[in-house]
Amino acid sequence: MSENNPRKTNTSPLSENAAGGRTSSTLRAEATDVPWVISRALNAEGDLHIELAQRYPNQPLMSLFSARSVGGRIPRHLTTLSTQDGAAHLTFEIDPGTSYMSCAYTLSSMLTLRFDLANLSDLDRAQWLEQIRQGKERATILWGKMRWRSDYLVWSQKRHYANVYAFSPRQIEAAARLSPDVSTKLIAWLGQYWITAPSSAPNAERADW
Repeated sequence: MSENNPRKTNTSPLSENAAGGRTSSTLRAEATDVPWVISRALNAEGDLHIELAQRYPNQPLMSLFSARSVGGRIPRHLTTLSTQDGAAHLTFEIDPGTSYMSCAYTLSSMLTLRFDLANLSDLDRAQWLEQIRQGKERATILWGKMRWRSDYLVWSQKRHYANVYAFSPRQIEAAARLSPDVSTKLIAWLGQYWITAPSSAPNAERADW
């Protein structure tokens, strides 16, 4: 993607798929409470990669990956991404019974910001994961029907790293940078534990939003 002129490519910061299946004009027409940085991208007034990177210029680099399952008969699946010095962590937790996922950004074992991604359909999850699997340089939003009115993620892919941003309507934001190896392992882990097998959801329909 050209960071200086995002209008010249069809993989814009908020393509129809990245924005959850709705066009920019539809989103603009129906809401006035769109977060400012998202609104700028919808109106082609800025590059979401650049806007978010400028907000968070010194993101910790997650270069270590560790996964485990905890619990009894239906264990929960957790993966922890961390910096080399262990000063910062990003933990993803999946409830296999509901496919609910939370992510927690922790700094120095003192402060944790938790985001709950509970209002997602099977289609929301599958489309987002497919987008980031492609590895194209673009920003892809993970949200459901509530969109910015509930917690959501932005996966911002660059050539040599990926940034994972989390936002909440509670005025909480967080960011972390992933190394290529950790990005690959996280995507594979999400595909294994977070995506419902097609056979278990035979009547799944395309989202109507």
